[in-house]
This record gives sequence, structure tokens and C-alpha cells, in this order.
Amino acid sequence: MKLQNSPTILIVDDEELMREVVEVMVNDNGGKTLTAVDGVDAVEVFADKSDEIDLILMDFSMPRMDGYQAYLEIRKLKPELPIIFISGLQMSPEVEEECGKGNALFVSKPFKEDQLLGEIKKALTP
Repeated sequence: MKLQNSPTILIVDDEELMREVVEVMVNDNGGKTLTAVDGVDAVEVFADKSDEIDLILMDFSMPRMDGYQAYLEIRKLKPELPIIFISGLQMSPEVEEECGKGNALFVSKPFKEDQLLGEIKKALTP
């Protein structure tokens, strides 16, 4: 399930193993990756490379700044950017609301490669 046009995806997760696994899934299927270790790092990386980033995969339970707070900051900079929340936890009411409005997608951990790539393709399809 190859990704079209080599999208650049920012992977935001405080778990190193999770970042590495998702990076391999994206890179092996034609994407390019950037990573961030928490919400603060995500906002900094995005501010620096916003023109390159096509989509963000964002955990929402992280130290320093959670994924929802980072999502709000990034939305101020680029409101139309596709964002997919990934988490092993139940969706918070705020995240559920954003997903319900169609502003974001949600993938529950653990997920299979095909499931994640399918959501990425859906998010990147205009």
C-alpha cells in the first residue's frame, strides 16, 4: 500500500519505539518522516518546516504539552493541515469533537500497518 507523491509526515510520540515503528511503516511505503518527542517539540519542528510537512501523526498523551494542545497551536499556523491522532487511550472529549467535525482522524494503538496507511491516504486525499 504505497503512499502517493512521497508525503512528508511528522510523527509525534513520546515513546521512542513507537516513533521508530511508525517511521519504518511510512518510509517503507514511500513517505518521508520527521519526528518530535512531545507537543512542544512538535510545534517547534512544525514552525521550522511547515512548508515541507503534509500530515501529522500525533499521540495525545505526552509530557510538557499534550497532543491536543500541540494540535491547537499547529492549527493556528496551518488550519488545513491533516492531523491524525494516535493513542492507546480512549479519545478525550476535545479530540472526539474535532474528529466528529472532520477536522482530525483517530487511530487506536495498537494498529496494523495497513490500517495506519489507509488513514494516512484518506487524510491526504482532497
